[in-house]
Amino acid sequence: MKLRLGWLLAGILAFVFFLIAYLPASQVIGRVSLPANVSVSDVSGTIWEGRAQTIVVNGLPVYGTEWDVNPWALLIGQLSVTVKGGNFRDPDTIAFEGPLSTSLFNLQLVESDGFLLFLPVDRVLAEVPLPLPVNAGGRFRVRLETLSFGPACEELSGFGDWLNATVAGTQGPIDFGNYTAKLSCQEDNIGIAVSEPNKLGLTMNAVIRPDFNVDSVEGRFRPDDDLPDEVHQAARFFGQPGADGFYPIDL
Repeated sequence: MKLRLGWLLAGILAFVFFLIAYLPASQVIGRVSLPANVSVSDVSGTIWEGRAQTIVVNGLPVYGTEWDVNPWALLIGQLSVTVKGGNFRDPDTIAFEGPLSTSLFNLQLVESDGFLLFLPVDRVLAEVPLPLPVNAGGRFRVRLETLSFGPACEELSGFGDWLNATVAGTQGPIDFGNYTAKLSCQEDNIGIAVSEPNKLGLTMNAVIRPDFNVDSVEGRFRPDDDLPDEVHQAARFFGQPGADGFYPIDL
């Protein structure tokens, strides 16, 4: 009798194991209440290793998102997943790759060690309150060395780059070169610091709140003499230059 109960229990455990191991991701996501600004379509694979053809967040689509969950991390109360999405070769799309983890006891906390993200510049600048409209090109590359975030910035070390920066001019695109920013925590907020050398002579410190709205942007710039006259004329929208020729930035 005991032997039969043992086999029955083993059979039930095996059934539960395979049920969880091969649980379709589409069945889970279809029953989860997602935020109003998030939609997911064409999901395949399992909850442990799957793919979503399209994920849209705040109107921004990401194509071909894949994930691979580490089940052993669940034993210590962690949800650890490696994600990859988008096309790194397409400058007009969002792309990312790297590890992400969160605590099962605090889902607001997100941690990472070595995450790479590419963003189209025009999509990002559309969210920034600039004093005049800017039609810019290129890509933002974000390299996160360490991250611990949620609901506030706890630890952040990394860099953000503006690659192949261009701005539309009357005679065609104007090449502004490349820019690099250092990322860090400023108390509970995200700090972005840009320093020279660069073609705009730009030095800037920006603070982004935990809800990713801009808190402040301060700095100064002085365009290189070899940039077109229309760049120097547009700089006047930021006010009058100081005695050193630099224009102030205060947004």
